[in-house]
Amino acid sequence: MPPDPDRILSDFIDAWNAGRRPDADEYVGRADEPDRALLASDIVAFLAFAPTPEYDDAALAAIRTEPAVVAGAAATRAPGGLWPSLLPQLRGRASLSTGRLAAALVGALGLSPGSEAKTRDYLERLEAGELAPRGLSGRLLDGLARLLEVPRTVLDGAGGFGTAPAPALFRAEGPRAEELRDDLDVLADALAAPAGGDWDEVDDLFRGGDR
Repeated sequence: MPPDPDRILSDFIDAWNAGRRPDADEYVGRADEPDRALLASDIVAFLAFAPTPEYDDAALAAIRTEPAVVAGAAATRAPGGLWPSLLPQLRGRASLSTGRLAAALVGALGLSPGSEAKTRDYLERLEAGELAPRGLSGRLLDGLARLLEVPRTVLDGAGGFGTAPAPALFRAEGPRAEELRDDLDVLADALAAPAGGDWDEVDDLFRGGDR
């Protein structure tokens, strides 16, 4: 029986929570080749929110050099977070083109007829890293999670907030971090604001957040 990626992820999470410093690359290597990219994305999504165990300086220095952590850090620094790599993987697993996913979203979310083209355009921009993940609404994420058959938490983690210098290991703390988060919130709100009189339900899904 081929290795179950969900079981591998669960084992990684258990080891992390137990403070055993699991090797992300070793766990990804347990999966079959076609499952490794998605498993790596799932692990990085978990690390984006996971509590950090009490590691000493030597352990933290070693973790910083692990390829999976380095790749995850680069993804979370990108404006689109993990979406440019994760969404194509999930579409491929579900055998959905961007157009078919757009049509499925229109049907699943009860959008107006004729909104498929605009929905497809937003999906393409999301995959290109041209959208701020903070603007994605909860309604959209719920719809994508159902259609792509993944937990909503994976999609929540894919944004990476575009602010972290690395996954959960190195989250900023203190007053300066709070100021930075406030500044980024203001910027994200400005980016999500209507740019004209043609704002509609599709814009609200992809740029309106949960306002």
